[in-house]
Amino acid sequence: MEKLMEVGDVFESSKNGTIIVGNDPVPTSVSQIGNNIVLQISEHEMLHLRVVSVQISNSPNDKKMVGICLGKSIRPEDIPVGSTVYLI
Repeated sequence: MEKLMEVGDVFESSKNGTIIVGNDPVPTSVSQIGNNIVLQISEHEMLHLRVVSVQISNSPNDKKMVGICLGKSIRPEDIPVGSTVYLI
């Protein structure tokens, strides 16, 4: 597995469900985000989640931000800020 980012924010869209956002420098592997990711939410707990969509944008301070929509399969309160996202 390859580390993609740490979760910097989690929120819910009434239309799209749960969205996780990371503002780490975007690795070149971001283009390899497929249908699934692994989210490590604690030292001993990892979740396998389906990706609904991905958006990459520039933040006001010219950093890239990655938003991954996970749909309604998980609630925002189930994802702690600081969790690590891995590509599979």
